Amino acid sequence: MQTAALIPAMLLATLCAHAGDPERPSDAVTIIDVDGGTIRITAEELRAMPQHTEKEVIFVGERVGFIGIFDFTGVRLTDLLEKAPAAQGAGAYKKRNLYLILRGTDGYQTVVSWKELANTPAGQRALLALEQDGEALPRTEGAVRSLFPGDKYCGRSIKCLETIEIHVVAGVVEKPQEDAKPAADR
Repeated sequence: MQTAALIPAMLLATLCAHAGDPERPSDAVTIIDVDGGTIRITAEELRAMPQHTEKEVIFVGERVGFIGIFDFTGVRLTDLLEKAPAAQGAGAYKKRNLYLILRGTDGYQTVVSWKELANTPAGQRALLALEQDGEALPRTEGAVRSLFPGDKYCGRSIKCLETIEIHVVAGVVEKPQEDAKPAADR
């Protein structure tokens, strides 16, 4: 009797999880650097980069509940961001005020701060997934999907990831570096 009730619930979760599948799958990610420069990276180029696996990632949707437990393999987001020269060249103060907008082909988007990616264990685990459970992502999810394994819900997991825009918080300018000498020595 319990199994009969479980099957419709699983089907409903699957349908809800795929109800918003993008019509246009992605095959590359374009980084829009903080200075407006663009870097386009194909899924094949991402596969040539060092790969990392996050095991037993629990997917829970805020509205649909439990979706499943999966293993994902791909490129660390922090590794990919090394290809953004303007952001990488920003001073320490400006870097602490950078944020990223990740957007899928369907317009769904999420935000993450540079500081979170660089300074937290959860941020350092952020992944651009290319495989799920040892297989390429389903075509409806595109070649690349963002993944934040430390999140309670999977809302920042963007299917068909297409762009990563890097921005600096409005009004922030680089502060000049302080003289290295202690104030008493000046």
